[in-house]
Amino acid sequence: MFRAPLLAWSAAISAAALALLVAGVAGLWPIGAIDGAFEAWLSGLRGDAYAPVMLVVTAMGDGLFLTLAGALAVIAFLFTGARRRALAYGTAFMLLPQAVRALKWLLERARPSDFAMTGTNAFSFPSGHAANSALIYGAIAALSLITFRGMAGKILAGAFILLPLMIGASRLYLGAHWLSDVLAGYALAILFLVLLALAVAKHPEPPHHSRAVPLIMFLIAAAFPVYLLVTLPDAADLYRAIELHEPVARTPSPGG
Repeated sequence: MFRAPLLAWSAAISAAALALLVAGVAGLWPIGAIDGAFEAWLSGLRGDAYAPVMLVVTAMGDGLFLTLAGALAVIAFLFTGARRRALAYGTAFMLLPQAVRALKWLLERARPSDFAMTGTNAFSFPSGHAANSALIYGAIAALSLITFRGMAGKILAGAFILLPLMIGASRLYLGAHWLSDVLAGYALAILFLVLLALAVAKHPEPPHHSRAVPLIMFLIAAAFPVYLLVTLPDAADLYRAIELHEPVARTPSPGG
């Protein structure tokens, strides 16, 4: 489905972009000026009118919900007998959050807000919401193209590609990340998607295993309203608490 040159170019561009962003955060070039200018522009657009919508969007990229979504995907693969695919997807879904945490601890970049957070949550680069949502929803988008023929597959794939883009935008709007944090999350996710595509291509599953894909979509769609009902009040309280704090600085310091 996905040609080797496309995968190679995707990996090369993503790796180069990630390296460039890491170098900027490490202080090798002034990425903070770009991030600071974007944050200053975005601050003029923020308001209470859009905050509830952004909280709902960002919830689709929460670590807890994506863990649930990833687990449901693996279970659906196992249920339909696609064991190798379940192993490949499960491995990718587990390793990416560890890569995000490693970069956070390595670079220790402060978030735009000075609101106190602990552990890796205190650090900004890269965005876990952007990275993990791009991997999981990106994988489902690819499965949509393979499973559903014609326009239906393209529409579903487009919708799942749009999700992580919206989630990244919500993280910026809510003041949780700098622009480069979100871009780095996408770059890291694309690298994992390429590795996942290569792993799956080596061991193709029988055609009947494709019935796992609609099951995955149904389970995720059914789980999200329940998750939102439970978590949205706390998320709103956190956003209000962050909003009361002044930004650390208009121009973020490298690595800090």
